[in-house]
Amino acid sequence: MEKKKGVQFPLVMLAIALCLFIVFYSLIECKPNHVGFWFILVLGMSIGVALTRFIQGLKQKDKE
Repeated sequence: MEKKKGVQFPLVMLAIALCLFIVFYSLIECKPNHVGFWFILVLGMSIGVALTRFIQGLKQKDKE
């Protein structure tokens, strides 16, 4: 049984991060000593992971 790399999990994490960003947008400050800075960092990282997994999925479909 082979494990398949899915895109669903990274997209769920991206959706959660994006929804939290939209809800708390007015409270976010970009100073490094505030939580908003780290929240924006997590949002960027989740976008990067989702894009990477999506591209890997496309490459894997081309090989099959």
